[in-house]
Amino acid sequence: MSAFNSIPENYYELCNLLRQLPVPAEDTFKNFKEGLDLSTRRICIGVGRSGDIADVFAKFLRNLGYTEVHGPEDIPYIFEPSDLVIAYSGSGTSTFTVETAKIAKEANAKLVSLTSNLSSPLEKLSDYVIHIPGKTKTEGDYYARQLLGAPYASLTPLGTSYELRALFLTLSFVGSVVRGTDVCSCYDELRRLCEEYAPPASELLRLYELMPKPRSAMNPTAGKTVVIGEGLSGMVGKFFVTRLRHCARQSEERECYFFKDKGSVRVKENDLAFVISGSGNGVPLRLGERAKKNNVRLAVATSYADSPLAKMADVPIIIPGRTIERTKGLRSSYFPKDPRKSLFELRTILALETFIYAVAQTEGVTEFDMGAKHSEFV
Repeated sequence: MSAFNSIPENYYELCNLLRQLPVPAEDTFKNFKEGLDLSTRRICIGVGRSGDIADVFAKFLRNLGYTEVHGPEDIPYIFEPSDLVIAYSGSGTSTFTVETAKIAKEANAKLVSLTSNLSSPLEKLSDYVIHIPGKTKTEGDYYARQLLGAPYASLTPLGTSYELRALFLTLSFVGSVVRGTDVCSCYDELRRLCEEYAPPASELLRLYELMPKPRSAMNPTAGKTVVIGEGLSGMVGKFFVTRLRHCARQSEERECYFFKDKGSVRVKENDLAFVISGSGNGVPLRLGERAKKNNVRLAVATSYADSPLAKMADVPIIIPGRTIERTKGLRSSYFPKDPRKSLFELRTILALETFIYAVAQTEGVTEFDMGAKHSEFV
């Protein structure tokens, strides 16, 4: 499995992609902070993985003490002139995001967009833009690679480079507010801390071997993968599920869910439950125990090899970075105020992106295949 042997090298390439981001000037973030302070409500919007980042930012804003904050799942019905809308969209063309932004502008709300596309409909609506360069699903080089016969999906398929950079830049802004320093230094520190880790190729190969393969005419009874996680680990889980669904040839469907997806997500023998939990305790532990009672295969990403969750797992993947907080009444799903305490999640999301790349190489999944699985509604 040479594709999996390359995981540490590919992880470093993702870190290098983050390093290459030209962080916007500090005045950009000063204006952004003033907009947040002067607004009555802060409304974070986006769809797909961009929506997951918008939801993360909304939760961190509440941690910073902002009381009137709305995420993508609780957008107000009526916008007001005193609102600040923060829109995430790499392409700047996502229908739901653009249409929501139009309605907000009709009410004279302020709009700041975080996008890669400076000639997009979203950019034209915005009062100001935080530019995050990154390949998006609308770029011409994507189609050129398919015409040239690219053998498999790239390391950063669809909008991955934008999404990773947007997540790190968002958390760096939060860190700058918490610590009273500049965004650029916070960004460099988060990136550097991620670079100090190398994902375990052998453990990720074992995860692949345990994971149900895509459903096809030749494999009609393939099992499913259910990903479990709370708080920021839950966001990482949703990121992973979205891209894992994309990672199949056009004649196949890979069945995978986030455990909180709407409807009934029931696991049975031959399914895989994949739990992401830095501590390896709390609610994720209880959910892992329930999965094991159904003879479900269990994989775990955690910082603690001696945690109860890691000990019961068929495949424990150890990713250092989580510090156990001994605070009475604190749930395992908390969002830390200082993003440096999110190191486990940031390393995990990068490691899982390299895992998807290795799966694509192993199974011959092209970026064209992945694009065909991408929702036309986002």
